Order: sequence, then structure tokens, then C-alpha cells
Amino acid sequence: MLTSLSIHQFALIEHMELDFSKGMTVITGETGAGKSILLGALGLTLGQRAEVGAVRQGQDKADVAATFTVNAAALDWLKQHDLPAEDDNVILRRVISAEGRSRGYVNGRPVSASDLRDLGQHLIGIHSQHAHQRLLEKEAAREILDAYAGLIPLSTGVRQGFSAWKKEEKRLHTLRESSSELLAQRQLLEYQVSELRELDLKEDELNELEMEQKRLSGAENTLLCGQSAMIVCNGGDSGDDAASQMIHRALQEVDNIDDTHPLLDEVRDMLNQAQIQLDEAASSLQRYLDNIDMNPHRLQQVDTRLSELYSMARKHQIRPESLYAHWQEQEAALAAMSLSDDDLETLEAEVAELKSRCMKDALQLSAKRQTAANKLSDAVSAHFDSLGLGKAVFKTRCDQLSEKELSPHGLNFVGFEVQTNPGMPAGPLAKVASGGELSRISLALQVVTAATSHTPCLIFDEVDVGVGGGTAERVGRLMRELGGKAQIMCVTHQPQVAAQAHNHFQVSKVSGDSATHTNIRILSDVQRQEELARMLGGVEITQQTLAHAGEMLTLAKN
Repeated sequence: MLTSLSIHQFALIEHMELDFSKGMTVITGETGAGKSILLGALGLTLGQRAEVGAVRQGQDKADVAATFTVNAAALDWLKQHDLPAEDDNVILRRVISAEGRSRGYVNGRPVSASDLRDLGQHLIGIHSQHAHQRLLEKEAAREILDAYAGLIPLSTGVRQGFSAWKKEEKRLHTLRESSSELLAQRQLLEYQVSELRELDLKEDELNELEMEQKRLSGAENTLLCGQSAMIVCNGGDSGDDAASQMIHRALQEVDNIDDTHPLLDEVRDMLNQAQIQLDEAASSLQRYLDNIDMNPHRLQQVDTRLSELYSMARKHQIRPESLYAHWQEQEAALAAMSLSDDDLETLEAEVAELKSRCMKDALQLSAKRQTAANKLSDAVSAHFDSLGLGKAVFKTRCDQLSEKELSPHGLNFVGFEVQTNPGMPAGPLAKVASGGELSRISLALQVVTAATSHTPCLIFDEVDVGVGGGTAERVGRLMRELGGKAQIMCVTHQPQVAAQAHNHFQVSKVSGDSATHTNIRILSDVQRQEELARMLGGVEITQQTLAHAGEMLTLAKN
């Protein structure tokens, strides 16, 4: 239930802290006093859209917070969204800036407005004075019946099952329609893949072959150049022109110099090092030349293999280096297209199973709807006499449809009808009921469905518009009775309804020289009597209207 509401700088409210109790609570006040502001502030915490002017004039932001005790459904929602519940309470908060931006919070954690709406539907239900207009909508009767009978989980399952069935059925139809085209594509792909498989290309083979070809084709030139380098290093038959001989002679000439200058020692060291480096270079070059393979037969094999790879790449219109990756892609594409007859039969069986399961759930839903339809009809009709509808009879029509007419909503046409005069046939609400009758029928529906609701807090916003006198008193008694099962909050202009409440809030507007404020206060018994007298008698409150108001309060308690 709603335990408290905190409002700061919202519309005409500067600062207000309200605490709420169990039972039936009414909110009254003169027209334009600001009753809608109170519900608007509460609506913000429930994720409703902020209207222009939500922030009090001259202020930077509005801040509204509502505290609820947590029920099982709300607790499950909090756990699913990894949000904490503090001492079995949950605080929904909304901050609106003057520029129109808003931020939402659940127990101090930032959330979106849609999250506030999702959580709020588990905590509070709002029935507005315009609810009767919804009765004229096509889907309203079915949705109200399912909610009344607790069939929303089952109807949701039927809708999801229908969607899954249709999705797979469409896939099956597509595969059947395009089977010939798929077959042609698959045959072409199989031929292309078979060529690539026969080629048996390794992942790095092309690069390795090109490097090997380069070595083999240049082997003769490599040997000639290497041998020439060896002659330069070590000399030919005579060895007179070899670099090693020339360095040796240079060392001899340096040794013949009759001088002990330190630079000559450095020259000797460098020539000795050059001699060592030259010998090592000649040794490495010889080992390299020993490994040169003059193999014309292998070169021919490599050239032939490369020719095959280049030819296949041209055939598939790709670069040679992409040939291996292209082969793998083609293999994957072929595997994806390979829907065998067995696979098709499996899919057909799956579609049949999904349809059968959906039909079974829809039939179960239909049976439960038809049982609940009779109960709903009787429950709503039972309130007609007290609501001044005489001997009118309410009927919930729940027709069974054929299997061919199975839809996401099941196998039923659900509609509301009313018989206003005995002996006359019942007809749709939109055609038979007048505006006043439709409003009272809507009120009876709301009272009946609220009685079966699991929502711990229900708000009725001027749903008693258009009724008065004894009818209004009976409406008040209905709501008081509901207040024994759930927290009921009712905005009303009817003193007969207000008298039935367990708690009473009064909304008033206070205008000063520079600003206007909306004030909300909880009334004592004496103040309640005065407020009821105002609602009964208008501007002047007489002793007679006070006495009448007191009598109404006394009768309500009995």
C-alpha cells in the first residue's frame, strides 16, 4: 500500500508531506482547488509523462517521492532488476527540471521512466472518470475479462505460442517456396566446392611455393655470384688478387716501417681484425653455396602447381592470396544451404507441434474464459440495482471461434452487452447504453474487477460522476467494502461517497498577494462534518446541513 507521499516545488505545492493509512481514503475539495495536482504528483512517481508547468514557478526543479510497502509481485520485480527492498518498503522518486528533463529512482538507484511504470503497476491501480470510454474499444472486454479471472499469464502464453508457431510456419513456407532456387544454388556451390576440394590447397601453400620458386629459378645466378665472391675473398688458382692476400701484404708492409708510433699499433689491430672477418665471411658464404639446390625437376613441379592455383583464382575472380579463405567461405555457405529432406521433415513436425500446443492452450483459455464470463456477468449485474440501473442485465459474451480463426488472443470473441429492458434482446454497450448508463456500468465493472485485483492500492478518480443521492451512497458503501481488502483512495465531489471513508483529505487553494498555494490536510471528525456540510449545502453552511452531515458520518460507521 501507499504509506507516504513527499512533494516539493510541484505545480502549486511548495512543500508537502502526506501519510496514508489502510482502508478507504477520500480526497475532496472545490473544483480547481488542486485535487488533480495530488494525483499528478503521484503519477510522476509511477513513470507518467511530466506536463508543461510541472515545476513550481520560479523554481529549478520539482521533487516527488512515494513510499509503498512491498507486495510479492513488486518484490519479484525488484529482484529481477537487482534492486534492493529496504525494510519491506520501496521508494519511487522522480526529479523534474524546469527545462523538462527528468530522472527516476527506485530506492535511490537511477532507473528509467518505463521502469517506474513497470514497477508501479504492481503497486497501484488507477481507475479514472473516463474509464467508461475504454469499454467501447475493441479489445477492452477481453482484457478486462482476463484480468478479472486471473488469466493474463495463460493468455500471454497463448500469444507467445502463436507467435512462435507462425514464425516457424513462415520459415517452413519460405523454404518450400524457394526449394527449386535453393537446389540450383546448392548444385552450383557443390560444383565450385568440389573443384576447390580437389585442389587441396593448404593455408600458407601459395606463399611458400612462390618463395621456393624464387629460390629455384635463381639458383644458377646465385651460384655464379657466390663463387665470384669466394674468389674475391680467397683468390683463384694463383690467389694473388685475393682480398686475404692483399691484407696479408699490407700487414707485412706495416711491419717494415721502422717506427714505434702508437697509431701503427692501431693499424695492425684493424688489419688483423679485417683478416679474421674476411675469413669468417668466406666460411659462411661457402656453407650457403653448399646448400644451393640446382633442381630443374622440382622447379617444374612448383611452376605447374602455381599455375593451377593462379588459374583457379582467375576462375573464381579473386586474388590468388585469397583463394584459401574463399574456399573456406564456400564450404560454410554450402553447409548452411544443406537442408536435407530429413531436416525439412523435422521442421514440419516442429511446426505441427507448436500449432498443437498453441491450440491446446487456447482451448484451455477459452474454457476458463467462458466460465469466468458468467461469473463476471452476475457480479456486475448484482450492482445494477444499487446504481440505479433498475432491472438491467449485464452480459459478457464469450463466443467460441473455429480452429481456423485462432489468433494471438485465442479462440474467443469477447464483448460486453446489456439488456436495459426486460423482454428486449441484449445488445452491445455502444448501441444500447446511454452515456449515463455507460458511466454507471463502467463503475460496476471497476468495483468488481478491483475486488479480484492483487494490486494493494486502488485509486478511483471521480468515477462517481453522474450519480447522486442514494446511488452515490451505495457507491460509497461499495468502496468502503473494498477498503477492507485493499487500500482505496477516491477523489470525489459526492458527500454521500465521502461520508463512507475511513480517512478524509481536503484540498484547498490559498491565494496570497504574490503567490498561490495548494494545501492538503487530513481532517478530524469535526472538520469532516464541516467539509461534508460544505459539499451538501454550498457556500452557506447552516445548522441543518451540519446536522445532516453529522448524521451521514454516524450512519457510515454503523
